[in-house]
Amino acid sequence: AAAAAAAVVCPGAAAAATGSGRGAGGAPPGGDAADEWMRKRLDMSRRVGEDPPKIEEERPRGATWVQKDKQEQGRNKHGQNQQDSKMWQRPGHDRKKEEDEEEEEAAAEQPPTRVQGEVAAPKPGQQRAWESAIRWREDGRSFKIGMLGVSMDDAEAGMWASWFGDYMKPYAGDDWGQGFLAQEVDFSKNYLTSIGVRRVLNALWQAHVEVRVLKMHHNKLELSNEVAGLIATGCLREVHLSHNLLDANSGAELVLAAASAWTEDFGYLYPRADEEGTDAEPLWLRLEMNCIDCPIFERRLKAGFARLKRQSKLVCHVDGTKGCSPHACAASSSPPIVHLPYLHTQRKDTAGIAVEPTV
Repeated sequence: AAAAAAAVVCPGAAAAATGSGRGAGGAPPGGDAADEWMRKRLDMSRRVGEDPPKIEEERPRGATWVQKDKQEQGRNKHGQNQQDSKMWQRPGHDRKKEEDEEEEEAAAEQPPTRVQGEVAAPKPGQQRAWESAIRWREDGRSFKIGMLGVSMDDAEAGMWASWFGDYMKPYAGDDWGQGFLAQEVDFSKNYLTSIGVRRVLNALWQAHVEVRVLKMHHNKLELSNEVAGLIATGCLREVHLSHNLLDANSGAELVLAAASAWTEDFGYLYPRADEEGTDAEPLWLRLEMNCIDCPIFERRLKAGFARLKRQSKLVCHVDGTKGCSPHACAASSSPPIVHLPYLHTQRKDTAGIAVEPTV
């Protein structure tokens, strides 16, 4: 009688007692046995690829059926067909607001997009590489910068310029007005246009760095005004700009910048007297393998040099047979203002042959 009463109160109890795991007439068991039966049924349906048994969720009080978002339809996390495309929605539930919040969270997880002109932060380890590229001399005031072939573009040049300003501050100390001397600044074999070159040169100028040798060959430099401005200060000894995109006007601008460089204390700065004051050194300017139309280049030089009314020889074309070097001119007893090595060698898409100028 007690067993019968228990069966009436909890039909699954008798089934559990007999170990059958099923209720009378094949119905699912109740209680803990029902939960166990449902878990086994789900596992079995996943193995055989059947749709899982549909479980009716309890309807919250006052809720109504609404269609699910398209992103929530399709397939569930087990890879099975999602049959139920509805969900309970409580009163006052704002689905549009929820979607907007989800989009904002997804956007926050994406990396920020750099705005044009904005300087991004250097990559990990990049600052250490930049610092190792600066080699200081024992005097503590002069150094060399070697950034040859580091695949630097204009954006990275902006990052380097910002970093270099901070890097130089501890070295300034109380003698900031004395400035520094860069024996060589080498940013050749990169992807710099006039924008990137301007950023590098501005960083050097703001740090009070005087440059002796500037190497920017094998880049994408198409304008020369920034380099011409540096030549006009008279600090440069050598300028290497071969294998760029300079035209005849830009090339002439560089030569005339050297011809017109002048101060009240020293007069014309090129050709420049050497450290002993005995010989005059022309500016060594390499412009081969650019886009210079040489006849146009020569006409620009003649017109510009005539306005200066200088008596010196303007250019010596170096072809490797006269013995000229960056430190002396072997072709003339009166040194010219500028040495132009191999100017006649330009890109194939430019016309003209360099000739010895008459000025």
